[in-house]
Amino acid sequence: MYGKTLTEGKIIASANFVRLELPVRIALKLRELQELPFSVVNNYHLAKVYESYYDIFERFRKVPKIVTIEDNEKFCEMLEDMLTDVNLLNLPNLMMGALECCILQSLSRKQLDELISSLLRARISRRLIIEEHLSSTKNFIMDPKSGRSKQFIGDIFFKCSAAEHLEISAQTAAQFIENLYPGIQMPKLVIEGAKDLNFSFLTAHLHYMLGEILRNCYEATVKHFIASNPKPGETPPPVKVCLIDSRDHVGFRFSDRGGGVDMEPINKAWSFAKDPVLARESLSNFHKLPNLDLEKMKMSKSSSMEARKTLMHTSVGGIDDNRMKEATLINLIQRPAQYKLGLGLAMCKVYSDYWNGDLVVHSLKGYGTDTYLKLGKLGYHRDKLQLDRA
Repeated sequence: MYGKTLTEGKIIASANFVRLELPVRIALKLRELQELPFSVVNNYHLAKVYESYYDIFERFRKVPKIVTIEDNEKFCEMLEDMLTDVNLLNLPNLMMGALECCILQSLSRKQLDELISSLLRARISRRLIIEEHLSSTKNFIMDPKSGRSKQFIGDIFFKCSAAEHLEISAQTAAQFIENLYPGIQMPKLVIEGAKDLNFSFLTAHLHYMLGEILRNCYEATVKHFIASNPKPGETPPPVKVCLIDSRDHVGFRFSDRGGGVDMEPINKAWSFAKDPVLARESLSNFHKLPNLDLEKMKMSKSSSMEARKTLMHTSVGGIDDNRMKEATLINLIQRPAQYKLGLGLAMCKVYSDYWNGDLVVHSLKGYGTDTYLKLGKLGYHRDKLQLDRA
């Protein structure tokens, strides 16, 4: 939109775009929540989301037109606060609100899926708009040629080595599954296909999707291995990931020998609507998560700083922690393995869909499961404009 060269005029134009665009998007979501049945919008967690949206709307409503760079700097301070303030709690509140709606059966499966998917997609779009402007402003203030890698696009998208990010996600997944099954050797990760695949992507989203899928692969493989009464010295079969590099998308095919599953439960996994009994169990686990204590998150924004340093840096470069605000996603993927939320695949489906991709599972009962994650390449022209999905 603004080309490769940043100027003061472009920064101010970008600021005013954010100033005008965000309250419209927030207002649409407020209206969507207002049209829900009272029992739904009055839910404690969803009410917190509504209050957060209203607070953001009020803040934007009072911002005057941005005229100078100094005005923009004050505006950016407000945007930074929004990304790390109460808005940080919206994702866990949204998930817990959905689970409580399942317990009370306040909405049909279709209604709940449409609501949560809509709010999640809108959340992604808003954060991208804000973070891109913050990134552009920082690059303009600093010397853009100083210490910047050609692998960065606006400093929020990162040139990712698919193999390396898989290794990082696999190590994290294996660590948590090993805590669940101490003394059992973890499956090896075998990467096949386009091993040199590099693509630009939002790192937090990539790690969340890879992490959720690999956790399922590792746990299924280890459980099936233990159930098979292995001989002394026998090791679990590997988890294989085949990388595919296409003209318009990248693909990850995860293959495990974890015994497979019935497809009926898998089909339900794409939905945020759960059976009331399962929803109660998931909600209970949500409240036990050490890194998602809502009150503590209000008080401290640095609880996952060390985790983010590990996830956000690879040998091909890194991301400035100060601009990486998706701490909630990082905390979710680093939850202890015994705390099953039942929402991982449903969230991955929304994120993959947002990035013009898909998530598909094929399973052979008694043998294993193939999970195919497809992600659209950034910059490839499409008719579906995801950023406009307010």
